[in-house]
Amino acid sequence: MFPEEDIKFNSWKHENITMWKKVAEKFEKYPSQIAVAREFLRLGISVRNGKAYCDQIELVPTKIAEAIGVDRKVVLAAIQNIESDEELRRVFSALKPVANIAEVARILGFGVVEVYAESHKVGIVAGVTSALANAGISIRYILAEDPELSVESKLTVVTETKIPGRVVEEMLKVDGVEKVLIS
Repeated sequence: MFPEEDIKFNSWKHENITMWKKVAEKFEKYPSQIAVAREFLRLGISVRNGKAYCDQIELVPTKIAEAIGVDRKVVLAAIQNIESDEELRRVFSALKPVANIAEVARILGFGVVEVYAESHKVGIVAGVTSALANAGISIRYILAEDPELSVESKLTVVTETKIPGRVVEEMLKVDGVEKVLIS
């Protein structure tokens, strides 16, 4: 059913090991490079042909290093290690950046809801989006942040209209939801 090369990659999710833990294992011998790998994953920075990219825009290793707080040589070594490991190369070459438009949506008058939840619970996105759908509120954008790559486990939803308090109450009833902020 799957090509042989996909079986190895797909086995990551069947081993009950998160993607980040699997990537971190690959950098065990190079702890200073873990920060680079984490930021690349978090921001969707891809690695191709020995270079880092934000979509098709080539990024300068010196500027990456400054932003992450590491030496330029650490960035170059991390890129080299990613390129030399088949699994890492396949993962990092496929990354795409995703814009978080929540702040822009607030400026433009759209509704924004941030849902903080227990990341291991199943059905949080379904529960939150169902509450919005039941209220007849259209979703324009949704972003779920991985708690292993971000500071908190957060689901951000941008809606066509402002979100009334009764919908927030419904979201708070979803198993695993800890806090809901609207703006």
